[in-house]
Amino acid sequence: MFEHVNNIKNSTVAAMAKIDSSQFLSTIIGQNVNVKLHSGMLYRGRLESIDGFMNVALSSAKEHYESGDNGLLRTYPTDVFLRGTQVMYISEVK
Repeated sequence: MFEHVNNIKNSTVAAMAKIDSSQFLSTIIGQNVNVKLHSGMLYRGRLESIDGFMNVALSSAKEHYESGDNGLLRTYPTDVFLRGTQVMYISEVK
């Protein structure tokens, strides 16, 4: 019986975490963000859109290797699209 209760609690926590992450993503659309890829590349730009697969569109993006302006590789004058399977994390630039 307690195992069933724990499963319900765990699924509720997981559902709440999903709501919180989707709320976070909806609040940062239009904001400047960092998007880190599994390859170590870091993209910084304005978040134009994101979908359920974590596919990301950025405008005014800058490409860095790892972090910091010292590793600036390229500036993109047009939109950049990043495939969701490559995204490690997205964070808001404060």
